[in-house]
Amino acid sequence: SLKLDGAIEVQGLEIPFTMQAINNKGTRVDAEFQGNKIIEITTPTQGWSQNPLAGKTTLQPMSTEEHRTKLDELDLQGAFIDYKEKGSTVEALGKDEEDGNEYFKIKLTTKNKNETTYFFDLKSNLIYKQETVMQQQGQDVKVTSKMLDYKDTDFGVKVPFKVDLGGQMMVTKSIAANAPVDEKIFSDK
Repeated sequence: SLKLDGAIEVQGLEIPFTMQAINNKGTRVDAEFQGNKIIEITTPTQGWSQNPLAGKTTLQPMSTEEHRTKLDELDLQGAFIDYKEKGSTVEALGKDEEDGNEYFKIKLTTKNKNETTYFFDLKSNLIYKQETVMQQQGQDVKVTSKMLDYKDTDFGVKVPFKVDLGGQMMVTKSIAANAPVDEKIFSDK
């Protein structure tokens, strides 16, 4: 299980959020912005979201496509751990250079048909950037995330405490593994 507290920083605003997850069972993100509760829940079989700023004032089922793109987030171990057993494939795309650093590019396609290209820093072997192709309103859209400010955690894994989402910065304030999480939070009730 995993519990994470953080904030999205956008245009001088800070939107606090909490993420709770149990590996391959469910994830839940809760945030509040200007009195509006934003909730996103994903399980292996379905998902729900509520975002009054987008016209969803109550928890509503995700579309099949939206749910498919979220399914891989249920894997807390990481996409590359036992990737073959999980039904994923990888493809080496060679090297690339950005910001004066060299990166090795690997494209991973999950069994859910989600494609992400990872840029591994040749010096640190950590993921610097990932590019994911997602469907939004019937169009393929490339979403780029840059992983920054890696720190060691109490559970022995380096984690990026900042993720640049292009105009938004997701900042992790605390993270705990094997923390108690009630499975009941992964429903629309």
